[in-house]
Amino acid sequence: MPRIIKSKWKPRPKKRGLNELRKAYEELDRTARALIRTDYLLHRANERFDQQILQLHALHRIGSTINSTFDLELILSGISESMTKDLDFEKSGIVFLEKNSQKPLQSAYTGFSNTEYRLFLEGFEDLLLPALQQEEVYLQTSAYAPAEWGRFLSTLSVSSLILLPMRIKSRLIGFIVGARTHVTVRLSEAERRFYAMYATQASTAIENSRLYEALGQANLTLEENVQERTKNLVEANERLRELDQVKSNFISLVSHELRTPLTAIKGFIVTLYHYDKEIPEDKRRVYLSVLNEETDRLTRLINELLDISRIESGRMEIQWGQVAVPEIVQRVFSTLSVKANTVKLMKDFPSTFPSIVADPDKLEQVLVNLVGNALRYSPPESSIVVTGRRHDNGVILEVKDEGPGIAFTEQEKIFDKFYRLDNEINRKNPGTGLGLPICRALINLHGGKIWAESEVNQGCRLIFTLPLNLDKQSEGELLRAQEAVS
Repeated sequence: MPRIIKSKWKPRPKKRGLNELRKAYEELDRTARALIRTDYLLHRANERFDQQILQLHALHRIGSTINSTFDLELILSGISESMTKDLDFEKSGIVFLEKNSQKPLQSAYTGFSNTEYRLFLEGFEDLLLPALQQEEVYLQTSAYAPAEWGRFLSTLSVSSLILLPMRIKSRLIGFIVGARTHVTVRLSEAERRFYAMYATQASTAIENSRLYEALGQANLTLEENVQERTKNLVEANERLRELDQVKSNFISLVSHELRTPLTAIKGFIVTLYHYDKEIPEDKRRVYLSVLNEETDRLTRLINELLDISRIESGRMEIQWGQVAVPEIVQRVFSTLSVKANTVKLMKDFPSTFPSIVADPDKLEQVLVNLVGNALRYSPPESSIVVTGRRHDNGVILEVKDEGPGIAFTEQEKIFDKFYRLDNEINRKNPGTGLGLPICRALINLHGGKIWAESEVNQGCRLIFTLPLNLDKQSEGELLRAQEAVS
């Protein structure tokens, strides 16, 4: 029987091999999971890196806009375009608010239709303004929005919307809006910080633009003010020169006008004093007549100077009363009848001509001046006609002569103080040039107007108006009339 020899070798147990395989598999699984996690983290890091690049690019775009222009429209357009090009918003806009009313003043938008953007701004007070006052970065999505916001987002055809308030020293100056058609569920803290920084940059750009515009406007206003003040100073200086010339002319004129009658008066008085018994009666009467005329002339000159002084200082008093103008005209004719000589003095008033409320003495003074001036220029055998007629709420009076007339360029100047027409008649008959200015002042105080209508060699018409109801004017209206005169 063959002998069986037992071997000492024993096969390894299968259980040990399975454990090693399991361990190897688990290690491989952990490695795979680590690789997947690493890949995920790298992918997320890459996404964040790409996002940060986009964000930095967006900030760079705003910075470039700030440094390149102060034009508010360009800044608003640049920021709106940056939201869509750099920050993945399909629709965007930026709104600048009016400082006092806090209402949209100027804006720009990208992606919105005109109708959508109009509807967007219509929701400013009810939805947007309260949201801007809540958070620095406000997010609203259609999936979680209240009913009112849901309808609003649907109207704009978007699923999520971000609002970024722009503030300067806590004052809301505007806001930025970004909208997407896909839902943005949440924003990370890093994204919120970026959007807040983005809004701050935009606020700085807009505020700088506004300040630059305000500075430009201030400079323009200052330049205009300087030009205006310079012009005023030049005019004032010119006016001072004119006044100085007027003063010199006035002193010269008054000195001459006073000296002339005084010289005549002095001469005839001395003659009468020394040669009284030797002077024939007819010459004595001539001398006395000259003395009377020169005294009247001197009195008239002094009265004119006193009248113009009282008028300019506002001390001219008007004594109101019912006046029958035709009667005053007749008195004037009687006063000037001797001076008229062969010139015919006529009046033409309808029987229905109304009485007016005026100062009879001042009105007579006006008519004496006007008729007296007409006599000075009227040739012998000519006529002077004073007419009156009713007109609207007052009357019109006219003094017409047949003299040499007045050129159109001189018709307004004759009412200036001390101005006299340069002609042969005035050179032979010196005067102060105060008669017509006093007439205009007195008529203005009565609430009327005076002007001249004339053609050279066709005579002259001096026309003035007077109201009927001046007695009913308020004290304030009369005061304003006096201020206008002075």
